[in-house]
Amino acid sequence: MRTPSLKALLQGCALFTMLAGASMQAQAAFGVTTTKDASDRIVSYTIDTGAGLVFKVRGHPNDTSTTSPGDLSSIVYNGVEFQDAARGTQVNSGYDWIYTDQTGVEVKAEVVDANGNAVPVTVPAAGQSATTAASDYIKVTVKTLGGATGVLTHYYLVRKGDPRIYMGTHFTAEPTGQALVRFIARLRIAALPSGTPAGTPGGLVTNADPNRPPSWPDDLRGTTGAIESGDIFGINSGANAGETRSKHYSNMRLKDWTHIGGTGPNVGVWIVRDNNEGGSGGPFYRSLLNQITSTNNEITYIVNYGEGQTEAFRFNRLNAYTMVFNNGAAPGSVDTAWFSKMNLLGYVPPTARGNVFVPAIYGRNPAFPYTVGFANATAQYWADAASHDGNTQANGMLPGAYTMTVYKNELAVATSTVNVTAGTTNIVPALTIAADPLVNNDDPRGKWHIAKGDPSLTQALFRIGEWDGTPREFLNGDKITIMHPSDVRMSPWFTTASSADPYRVGISTPGLHMPAFQWKGLNTAPNGPVTISFALKASQISATSTYRFRIGITAAQAGGRPQINVNNWTSPFVGSQSGDLFPPGQPSTRTMTVGTYRARNITYDYTIPASALIAGQNTLKIWVVSGSTSSSSWLTPAVSFDAMDLVKIN
Repeated sequence: MRTPSLKALLQGCALFTMLAGASMQAQAAFGVTTTKDASDRIVSYTIDTGAGLVFKVRGHPNDTSTTSPGDLSSIVYNGVEFQDAARGTQVNSGYDWIYTDQTGVEVKAEVVDANGNAVPVTVPAAGQSATTAASDYIKVTVKTLGGATGVLTHYYLVRKGDPRIYMGTHFTAEPTGQALVRFIARLRIAALPSGTPAGTPGGLVTNADPNRPPSWPDDLRGTTGAIESGDIFGINSGANAGETRSKHYSNMRLKDWTHIGGTGPNVGVWIVRDNNEGGSGGPFYRSLLNQITSTNNEITYIVNYGEGQTEAFRFNRLNAYTMVFNNGAAPGSVDTAWFSKMNLLGYVPPTARGNVFVPAIYGRNPAFPYTVGFANATAQYWADAASHDGNTQANGMLPGAYTMTVYKNELAVATSTVNVTAGTTNIVPALTIAADPLVNNDDPRGKWHIAKGDPSLTQALFRIGEWDGTPREFLNGDKITIMHPSDVRMSPWFTTASSADPYRVGISTPGLHMPAFQWKGLNTAPNGPVTISFALKASQISATSTYRFRIGITAAQAGGRPQINVNNWTSPFVGSQSGDLFPPGQPSTRTMTVGTYRARNITYDYTIPASALIAGQNTLKIWVVSGSTSSSSWLTPAVSFDAMDLVKIN
């Protein structure tokens, strides 16, 4: 046997190194590799971005309940696999269960040149793979087939040398497999172990108690079991004992975020949203966005969702969003101008859009931010009003007529109609916010109304809270979006504004003594009223005068609505009399326990006769009434307070 010489060994090593380098260069080439199994079925399209990101789109299904054709079955970034191999990154629970009457899913891949010319990728023989080089762009289209309900089309789009997965989802009807549209990335916890910084959806929460470690409110690791509905969890022991976690607590007002994601050592995976014109719920809508488990970091982009929803869903829009891979820094804005070359359903170019300009909004309270929203059946938009004069510019809107709403923080205080024309800016007259009228036509019996101005512009004998459409200024209002009401970090709900310790007007403060929520009655707490003590002078009471007590709510659960007692007088309430007209319905889903207070703002009105009041100390009690019940303590009928005040009408 001949022993190879050192020279021959070195030559062999050099050849191996050259071949390995060539192979790596080939793998880094921008293109699509199509793979078929022995049965001549396309099992995957592997897309190499040429920028360190390689991902696979599943073709033929492997017949599991957690995967489907069109899923992302592998996501490799800088050599690290992020995708959970047992589950798909997908729309809803998979493209094969979008509509209950669909018959299948079509997946196809194309390469697209700089002029928008698309060519199907090369298809190999059975059991083989074939690679198609791309010059500028790659487009993968996933489409539901069959059925009369509707069609959902999802796009994966790639630009050469860009480590991002651009996506768009278009649907002609709301899915029936699940009544929502969401894209959920299921990424391995070993590769992406952490949440995001404070100030982002699901961001790190630092506790007031320094002995309680900071935590992500959607991080289920360390929890010891569900405490509500299988999706809210508690922690029984350790430094965070008594705290709660849920995917619902990763929420944030839609207008306040542009991206969601997860992080790890020197890596971040993000989803950057578009203007959400095809969503529903408006600028202040809140919904789950992230969830961290022992196996996955789940990043969920919500297109539309029924939890706490107050609007009809919108269809036939291209809802665009982008997965961004980087070193962990917050992602910047995303350029999608090149979508114009990709022949996408529902895409509307900037030239076919219009703008609205509001030169000024008068009557604003400088202590509050103002938002101007625009909505119709097909699209929604919003823009911030300038703090100095209220001028507002909304750009890139689809043509049509819109209801324009001015919000004081989250309370609608003015509305009008505006028209948008493609290629132009509609300059509308300046707006003036007036006082909310004390006489309105919403309810013939005057028991409720929807604000049509700013209630705080009417002088009140006393006022508790701020008329701004939120309960944030009340007790626990700063915590209700990131934890369950039973969380040990909450202040006690029922020891203040109670019969034993009433809220004392002029002495008590909303943030310490008036609870943000009130329940009809809990198994673990007294079934008592919110109690308010207030003083009136003899000069403030006249036998010929009438008085109005107004309670603004931001949400109600299980049909909850307020009723009041003033001294020995008891008010009627909505539903107490035959023929009562009820206000617009609140969402039938949970609201008070899933990190939101945002539903319909309703003002309940109680006309109090002068005979019910006395000079000196008066006692007012607020009860929650409802014909509904719940076996779960925190799901009983309840309301979320905005503000309340007593007004002398004449």
